[in-house]
Amino acid sequence: MNKVKKESRQVRRMRPAKEMLAESLIISFLMRLASAIYRKLGDGIIGGAFTAYDRENEALQSSATATCVKQLDLGGKVIYPIKHKIAKSFENSFILNKIRTLLANMLSCQIKVYGLFLFSFALYSAIVFIFKTFFFSAKGDALDVGTIVTLVLMVIASVGMISSRYTLAESLLGSSVSCFFLFEVVGLRREAFENTNGFEGKFNFAFIAGLVFGIASYFVSPLMLLIGIVGVIAAYLVLISPEFGVLAIIVLLPIAPTMGLVAAVLYTSVCYFLKLICGKRSLNFDLLDGTVFIFMILMIGGGLVALSRDSFKPMLVYVAFMLGYFLVVNLIRSRKWMTRCIIGAIFSCTMVSLYGLYQNFFGQVERTWQDSDMFSEIEGRVVSTFENPNVLAEYLIMVLPLMLAVFIIKKTPMTRFLMFMSMAVTGGCLIYTWSRGAWLGFLIGILLFMLIYSKNTLTVMLFGVLGVPFLPFILPDSITQRFLSIGNLGDSSTSYRVYIWKGVTNMLGDYFTTGIGIGNDSFRLVYPRYALSGIETAPHSHNLYLQILVEIGIVGLIVFIAAMFFYVQSCFTLQANESRSSKLLSAAIMCGILAVLAQGMTDYIWYNYRVFLMFWLVLGLGAAVRKVHVYTAEEASY
Repeated sequence: MNKVKKESRQVRRMRPAKEMLAESLIISFLMRLASAIYRKLGDGIIGGAFTAYDRENEALQSSATATCVKQLDLGGKVIYPIKHKIAKSFENSFILNKIRTLLANMLSCQIKVYGLFLFSFALYSAIVFIFKTFFFSAKGDALDVGTIVTLVLMVIASVGMISSRYTLAESLLGSSVSCFFLFEVVGLRREAFENTNGFEGKFNFAFIAGLVFGIASYFVSPLMLLIGIVGVIAAYLVLISPEFGVLAIIVLLPIAPTMGLVAAVLYTSVCYFLKLICGKRSLNFDLLDGTVFIFMILMIGGGLVALSRDSFKPMLVYVAFMLGYFLVVNLIRSRKWMTRCIIGAIFSCTMVSLYGLYQNFFGQVERTWQDSDMFSEIEGRVVSTFENPNVLAEYLIMVLPLMLAVFIIKKTPMTRFLMFMSMAVTGGCLIYTWSRGAWLGFLIGILLFMLIYSKNTLTVMLFGVLGVPFLPFILPDSITQRFLSIGNLGDSSTSYRVYIWKGVTNMLGDYFTTGIGIGNDSFRLVYPRYALSGIETAPHSHNLYLQILVEIGIVGLIVFIAAMFFYVQSCFTLQANESRSSKLLSAAIMCGILAVLAQGMTDYIWYNYRVFLMFWLVLGLGAAVRKVHVYTAEEASY
């Protein structure tokens, strides 16, 4: 008998903690309460409203207008014949055939030919450098060490290449790094590199080409010429695979200049259009895409009829960056490309965060955007590759939920370790931005994600309310005071925003319907007439929704809110489907968008062009997750 009791006690000790907690009266009550709340939300009016996207989309496609358009059959009678004719002419064009032949010969050419070109390039660049340094430069000018290092590395690389007996295609296939980049990142097909014949190549041409580039180094540094060559190669890779263009934009966004990103988006759009007219890509619009398109049209109108003539250029930048949304939703059509884009965003965000932490501990931080009297213990705020700590924070909170989703989805220890480190680095960088709006937005986004992930989150939240009074004893004083200062008008930053909002509200009395037009120049032109005394020099309204309202009027704000509502609807519609990974990715992207939209209550998050582009790219990824899931389900049903 004693033996049986002893075994019973051991069994009780071995039972999972979850079951033991569930038997607690308080915990069991909270769990039942959480289940009831989830059931009411799912079965009630709110649940029905947020999962009605498919029904609304189908209703739009079966509407009278859509039926009339289908009956006209413009696609079959007009667009398809024109598209077929253009595609046939393009595919059989003289220039394209010459490019194909040239590229085939380049792949078949031996590496030693490229080595000779590089050696000739370095040799004549060195001669030009010597003449420039000793005969044409002023006394006391320092030597260009960067050029010297570049030339030395070029000579070393050329010697190794000249001794090679392999073709370029064989060398690329024999390198694990190049194979990973070409086939796993760019998405090229291995067959294009395997079906090549040996081509001796012209050594004289290679040597003369190196001579020409060497002479050109008098005007442009050898490093920039090499970067130009790499840029031409990258441009061709994007022409073959526009999806790679989207991936490159996502990865390079934090470090690339604004106009460089404009060029990248426009060039990728042209490459996508060429694939589209050749029938190698498709274009599909649904309810969300159509609403975003209408908003883009309103942005164009806001630039054309603005009160300031200087609004035209920012309008073009905004429209170009909104094309990024349509690139993502129409090009990212497979799980493999979705994974590449997500990994690219996480990698780029992690590097940005590492640099931000380096700034905080070893570099120089910014002291411009803080109330030094109220927060004297804060030594400064990190900006990383962005110009403003709030802008950096807006970028970080859009990507952080994605890291958590990948951490949950992937089961391998190495992947989870890498995601944990990325979250730790990014979270640390977010803290040192000292952006209260971003902190609040991140908490809203991450709590919503956890609520979607598990209903037990609500139980933890209800129980965790009891621990809120103890947080000041756990968190550092600087973080606690900074967070609790939200809404404190004694903080100059908070009072500054409130006074601007009052001035903008005065503006809306005259421009509520039409708006004043796109861009900061229009705002600076009109706002001082309505501003409160002493707050006449604000660059924008410090509120996303007020800024949209004041720039393009009430119709623009309604269309934007409708687009966000349809997007959230599409995400919650996906939650009812089977794929767990798709649901988590969709929820993570949605929560990143909602987090930055929450920050938009206290900041104009589109003030920075790169954050504006990132917003629409991330929104496009969220819409693409759903479309990838739908296409995969349709393919599986055949």
